[in-house]
Amino acid sequence: MIDYLVFARWFGLVSLFLSLGILFNLEDARQMAKNMVNDESGYIMGGVLPIIFGTLSLLFANSFDMSWTLLITLVGACTLGAGIFRVIFVKQWKTLIASNVEKIPFLFSLFGLMFGVILIYVGFIANTITIV
Repeated sequence: MIDYLVFARWFGLVSLFLSLGILFNLEDARQMAKNMVNDESGYIMGGVLPIIFGTLSLLFANSFDMSWTLLITLVGACTLGAGIFRVIFVKQWKTLIASNVEKIPFLFSLFGLMFGVILIYVGFIANTITIV
């Protein structure tokens, strides 16, 4: 059974590596973002994957206790909400992406790095620290 620590470790590492890859290849990422707006892959990457990851997060770390599980729950809820918005309001999402396609890869990388570092901290470090 996957608990919230395993999920935080996994999602944190995936987020960190993906974000670093985008950051080190911004021009390629911009070109891929432009292509995604007019392709079905944009629908899958932008809507379906966040729904999958958000749902998994809520399934494995659904808690509103004032602990690290709350952070995982909030990240999952935001991811799920973004995915649902992108799937239901495709035209609005495509318009938003198309008008900001130059900025999106850097911002995606920045937020992904923040999420990744926080989730790695939660998954690998926070549970080993004991406060007396």
